[in-house]
Amino acid sequence: MGVWYITSNTIIMKIKITFSLIITALMLNLSSCCLLMPTARTSTIGVSVTPSNATIKHSSSGSVLGTGSCNLDFDCKDEKGTYWEITMSAPDYKTITERIYNTREDYSRHFTLRKLHHTKVTLNVEPSNASIYYKNSGDLAGIGSCEFDFTEEDSNTSYYEVVITAPYYNDQVVRVYKNDGVKKVSLTRKPIKTIVVTPGDADIFINNEQVAKGKYDINFERTDKVLITLSREGYETATYTLLKSDPRQTVTYEMDIDEAYENSEGGDDAAQYANKWVPLEPSKDIPEDQVWRRLFATVTGYGEKDIAFEVERADKTVGWIKTFPTILQYKASDVRTTLEIQPDYSTGEKNRFKVRLYFEKRKKNTGEEGWVKYDRLMKAYKELIPNLKNVIGAM
Repeated sequence: MGVWYITSNTIIMKIKITFSLIITALMLNLSSCCLLMPTARTSTIGVSVTPSNATIKHSSSGSVLGTGSCNLDFDCKDEKGTYWEITMSAPDYKTITERIYNTREDYSRHFTLRKLHHTKVTLNVEPSNASIYYKNSGDLAGIGSCEFDFTEEDSNTSYYEVVITAPYYNDQVVRVYKNDGVKKVSLTRKPIKTIVVTPGDADIFINNEQVAKGKYDINFERTDKVLITLSREGYETATYTLLKSDPRQTVTYEMDIDEAYENSEGGDDAAQYANKWVPLEPSKDIPEDQVWRRLFATVTGYGEKDIAFEVERADKTVGWIKTFPTILQYKASDVRTTLEIQPDYSTGEKNRFKVRLYFEKRKKNTGEEGWVKYDRLMKAYKELIPNLKNVIGAM
């Protein structure tokens, strides 16, 4: 019996000790609330910020906690002294980062962001029609000038990078820094010259190749000079040599009015009488010896002094008359006219003649080599051949 009693007390003591340990463990866990209520909070801290559109983010993860305000919860697992680190930011305000500590009490915090100080930098570009683009986005920043905004959060090494472009100029990439103040940039012009011609519909030839009417851009990147020829009906054809070294960017040419053109005719009359042999068939009612005399008298008596012909050679027996050239002088050119009458044997009949008015034109100061055939009928001699026909009764 004695042995059993000792064993029984021992078991009872062990049970008591085990129960005591369990109670102690339960009490420890109950004191931290985590065993029975693992999500229970111990405090909430309200955060608000001015301006009300400020974004509140968790500093580490970057997750947004709220706009203008949010609640920060601490639970029973958080020891006193743990914290939330938050970042508050708004456009045009200085960003701040704060730590909100666990005090195991409910309360609130308010923060006010400070307005940022701005620095303006102006970029002026020459030429004034240059376009300024942001290099990264390609968006247009301005024409000729623009303003860039820096804040106190930007360092002195912060910059905007832009591309500047303009017609006839080389593109340029420019960085605008915070401390530049007013920055001036001048683009370098491409080796291009613009020629402008009056009248505006004149044909432009470059090195004998037609390229445009009235206006043309010449690129001198691969040449030092070009030959320019300007042509238009009613104006004197002009030829110029333009050098790359010419300091002018725009070169203007004004063509001279062709006075010879204004004082002449084209069309059917020119086609019939200018530089063409025209038959003269006298009427049979006029004696043969009178035909040549009438022709000679008409030629020598035609027109006023400035257009009158002087006979160089005349032979009645052959029926030949040739005059010295008369010269009509104009501002930019001269026109000379020669008349010649010869017997016409093409019909096989006697007393037949043919007449030709031969016109030549040259630019001023080009000498004898400058004369070229001019297939227009000068108005001063428009009536001469009809008069010759009339005096001999020709049809």
